[in-house]
Amino acid sequence: MTGLSTEFTRTAVSEEDYPHGTRRVVRVAVRYAYLIALVAAVLTGLIPGGRLTEVAWILTGIIAFSIDRPWRDHLRVVVDWLPLVAVLLVYDFTRDLADTVGMPLRMHELVTVERWFFDGALPTVWLQQHLAEDGQPWWTPIIGIVYTTHFIVPWAVAAIFYLYSRPMWARYMRRILVLSYLALVTYILVPAAPPWYASREGAIDEEVQRISGFGLGMVSPDVSAKWLEEQGNYVAALPSLHTAFAVLVTVTLWPLVRRWWLRVPLALFPFAMAFTLVYGGEHYVIDVLLGYLYVGITIVVVRMWERYRAGRAPVGEDDGAVVEESRVGADA
Repeated sequence: MTGLSTEFTRTAVSEEDYPHGTRRVVRVAVRYAYLIALVAAVLTGLIPGGRLTEVAWILTGIIAFSIDRPWRDHLRVVVDWLPLVAVLLVYDFTRDLADTVGMPLRMHELVTVERWFFDGALPTVWLQQHLAEDGQPWWTPIIGIVYTTHFIVPWAVAAIFYLYSRPMWARYMRRILVLSYLALVTYILVPAAPPWYASREGAIDEEVQRISGFGLGMVSPDVSAKWLEEQGNYVAALPSLHTAFAVLVTVTLWPLVRRWWLRVPLALFPFAMAFTLVYGGEHYVIDVLLGYLYVGITIVVVRMWERYRAGRAPVGEDDGAVVEESRVGADA
């Protein structure tokens, strides 16, 4: 559906290329070098960066953790992840595309719908007035951590799948890409502003602060605020991709996680993200609910395509991939 291969390529370099001990030393050294560089980049403010910077770190990490595979596999990493690069680039241009298409920015409409749902109140305003009226509470860094997971967790899951099971990765990425493009089309045709922007422009009388933050506690508030201002998209409120990705991660990992104590944080993840977004002024409740809906639509559409593809595949072609995909992800 997205041109993604389902071939499993955990192919290591042959023993003749490197002695076993040398391979192990190189593998460990490269992995630790990557992790040290990653931490240093976060501490020095190089991360967060632009969209392409995020992708570059993901791809570098994949190569670092599979350094002992043939060089053709490393080249293929770049090709395989090009659809994700396209999504990120299109996201950055949705503001200009919305202006080009001539679609008006929706602000008052979302405020009206939100007030209708909540008997004249706005959940974002209510939460901020009751929880942050006297300044940011002690648990504000936790909000920043939850918000930050949007930029890490979905792609970390994809990278792990890519390293250990290409069928699972392809299956997951189909859903990521379809979900992303559904949202991007919506951003272009129905550009909608988040609460913080609507408040700044006067569509909401009350002040709405942008509290979400960024950085796992390792990025200063000044850097966080500047990054959000630069990377934020004021036409991409409807639906909430933050919520949608959190839901998709939970749905994807649920059948793979067997222990109940691991399923508890997994189940709470989308709700924590929803609270963070509404309280932090990033999204309305209606945006969050539509994020759930878009995930449901994505799963139904992709499942239909996968079943159609499986029915048309010649006998013996991709049998292993089809079997593995159906076994590990029947619930997603």
